[in-house]
Amino acid sequence: MESTFCKLTLVVPSDAQDRIIELMLASDPPVNGFTMWQADGHGESFKTANLGERVRGRVERSVFIAVMGLSRAKSLVDEIGRKAPIPHMAYWIEPVIEFGRTAAATPQDELAGVAP
Repeated sequence: MESTFCKLTLVVPSDAQDRIIELMLASDPPVNGFTMWQADGHGESFKTANLGERVRGRVERSVFIAVMGLSRAKSLVDEIGRKAPIPHMAYWIEPVIEFGRTAAATPQDELAGVAP
């Protein structure tokens, strides 16, 4: 059976991260669960790299990942293109075989030394 979930990955220049966060939270429906981190990019061109990035040989990027339905991922990429076009943004969509969350520990579990 094919998964109903996919993983959307966005890689954007670090100075665009706030625009992506705002758009994801204000989108309809909002993207309530995503992960973001800082990364170094080794792309095809350094035309827009600042002096520090040229010396280091890599550019600063922010990476976002979120799990959602395929149609939602595609519509979010389209929405970003319409509302917050970001030069040099890269994205990809991958299938997710399984997605879930583990149970959170309750205060009683913590007192009893039981891990979720």
